[in-house]
Amino acid sequence: MLKDRKLTVHRTAARILLNRRIPQEYASFLRSLFSVGDWFVTITFRDRFQDSGTRFAKPSESNGKSTNPSSKLPPDPRIAAWEPDSRNRREPGPPVRDAALREIGHWLFELGWEAAGRSRQEIFARLADGMQDRERRNFAKRVCRGCLYCEVMKNPVVYAISFEIERVATSAIGWVIAEEFGRAGGRWHVHLLIRGATHLRRKRWWKKAFDRFGRSRIEPIYG
Repeated sequence: MLKDRKLTVHRTAARILLNRRIPQEYASFLRSLFSVGDWFVTITFRDRFQDSGTRFAKPSESNGKSTNPSSKLPPDPRIAAWEPDSRNRREPGPPVRDAALREIGHWLFELGWEAAGRSRQEIFARLADGMQDRERRNFAKRVCRGCLYCEVMKNPVVYAISFEIERVATSAIGWVIAEEFGRAGGRWHVHLLIRGATHLRRKRWWKKAFDRFGRSRIEPIYG
């Protein structure tokens, strides 16, 4: 006698129907949050540092030491298998997932801060408070294209500003992050939807993303 699989068939059909409905309902939910003109962002971490000015240090920043790319440094004692091929080399490639998401979060906080009408200079002024002229200029050169939020987090004197930055940013913009692995090679990357930033210069923040994350793209959402 054949086993009655009616219940199994119904459960399988219900699961298939649910799997079809979830993406549609989630898409409808996102459409209620984001509208035409909001940003669609892709961050790949591809060619990270290779095509930006942050990859190599300038000769003047090496304290007069040789910057010959062929010069070897002693292996890092913490990682016995690793040996840098140059004292100025910053290897391209994505960081680990958690570190990458943290970097993206910091970029979003700075984006939200400016979207709220606040300026990057305001954060810099608090970080550089008490610095003399030369020290202030050197600090400005070091962080001009870097992450100010990281500098805030590392500075115990102004650490409390981080809470203000997060509060201002999250009240000014909203975002959704989707992680994805590429079909060719399985490379990890992320897509974002960002609202509340339509009044900012998109290409300026696209350049910031390129400098910090490698190959990136920011496009407006079309109807």
